[in-house]
Amino acid sequence: MSQASVEVVKEFFIIHNFFVLNKEDILFVKKTGIDEPEETGEFILSGNQVSRVLNNAVIKPICWHTMTITPAVLSRSLDIFEFFKGKDAPDNKKFFQGENFKKVFIIPSLPVTENLYKKSIGIMKENGIDHIIFFSSVLASLIDKIDERNVYLSSVNEIFRVLKFYKLFTDKEQELPF
Repeated sequence: MSQASVEVVKEFFIIHNFFVLNKEDILFVKKTGIDEPEETGEFILSGNQVSRVLNNAVIKPICWHTMTITPAVLSRSLDIFEFFKGKDAPDNKKFFQGENFKKVFIIPSLPVTENLYKKSIGIMKENGIDHIIFFSSVLASLIDKIDERNVYLSSVNEIFRVLKFYKLFTDKEQELPF
């Protein structure tokens, strides 16, 4: 687990108007507004869809940035699916107080080949995952929402603000869908 990556994901949800509680490498997020979430059949969410689609969620950042999440990786790492069941189930129920919640992975990437891509998604769905968000989408959306003229209390957001202020992110880089 990379604490820095978990902090980036935490700030992503905070800037999208979620209350966030983190417990080790798991984030519990609850929308602060009263808007009803949109139903979507999409498994992969973009950074911009998060605040429209999610209301309550348990988030598991998979911080294996050098790995593609293939069927083989998922089959060897079935313990990553334990974050919403087993010993963590009481925490989920306590935080959401009986309300429904989604289970979301933040992942680095999926395989490029269609067969492996579909198998990876199938394994995640079979194991109870409702949505995934690519880490690159989290970064792009967070950077996009940062106002370079605003000072942030969060060190993560402040670093992004300073980098953005000094034009270390070009407009072209900010528009990439990653």
